[in-house]
Amino acid sequence: MVTENEIDFSRIHFSLAGSGNPWSALSRTSVTIMINLNMGVDLETIAVDLTIPQATLDSVIDSLKAVNLVWESDGKLRPSFLMTDEDETLRVYSHAAEIGTKLADTLDANYDDIKSSYNLLEVSNSFDFEDVSFLLLGGRIIDIKLLEKLVTGVRLLPSAPSRPSPDQPDAHYYFWMVEGEKKHLGEYGLNDFDLPWTSWRFYTFAKNLIDGKENPYRSKLETQCLDLVESKIVDTPEDLGKELAIPVVCPDDSIKFAEVSDKYAELLSLVYKENEHSIKKLHSTLKSGLNAPHSFGEFFCWYAHIAYSVAIEILEYRKVLPIPKEKFQAALWYREKDREGLLIGA
Repeated sequence: MVTENEIDFSRIHFSLAGSGNPWSALSRTSVTIMINLNMGVDLETIAVDLTIPQATLDSVIDSLKAVNLVWESDGKLRPSFLMTDEDETLRVYSHAAEIGTKLADTLDANYDDIKSSYNLLEVSNSFDFEDVSFLLLGGRIIDIKLLEKLVTGVRLLPSAPSRPSPDQPDAHYYFWMVEGEKKHLGEYGLNDFDLPWTSWRFYTFAKNLIDGKENPYRSKLETQCLDLVESKIVDTPEDLGKELAIPVVCPDDSIKFAEVSDKYAELLSLVYKENEHSIKKLHSTLKSGLNAPHSFGEFFCWYAHIAYSVAIEILEYRKVLPIPKEKFQAALWYREKDREGLLIGA
């Protein structure tokens, strides 16, 4: 049993991969309750030892059930997502970092071929490879496309599970909580949102935090993009791209680069397949490895985010992958498929 005062909330971090919004159900009280549930403490004991009024406890549990963050297992209420303590977090991070080195080696060996493929695209007439390589390798190949291959290719990662809530009945996402440093979540990630033109999306790939705060450069451009769209002063993706001074990846380029991404993401997925046994063995040692219904998928999704973040850092250190000082790149992208990454098949 741990009390709210015994938890260092500055070292408790949550992450979501997919499409959903469970954040309103999280509070210091609900997190304390879920940590104790994950330790095997029953609700009655939690209510007594933490002196939580029954009405408050019922309200918290109802809010967690509404967004599918708790479930009943063998007559006991448990968190329905992966939770790790600090020791478990460090073990997972160390293991994933080893895989990250192997991913970096694979990308390093194929970097020139990827660059050559990019130089055949129309967009290369306006933007050099170095202007978009961080987004293309990080966001499109080692993040989204590799996740797809882990779902549909080597089939190590199940599609993101359905987690409906009253305000988002079609939600599909993985969710996990780790105790440790922010970097233990994985330091890089892709953001995207729909544009008013059919099949067009705005993508940014970035280091998520700078000096402990949300990347301000990414946030500024995302806001600028939304303001331009809402003002209706741009009529086409090309107009928006000019205003933002970022690449516009047209349908033909998108199809061609998808083929490139598929090829190299498949190579990267084999790194995971070759290490499948040790990865699954690691997962089996985690307390919530058996308690949460989607535990392995969440564990593996988190694991993959750590591994590719380490790979990116290694490629930057080797001076293979140039990363802008703002730690982000953006592009407007034509996307034929409605779903990508771990949402494939969801």
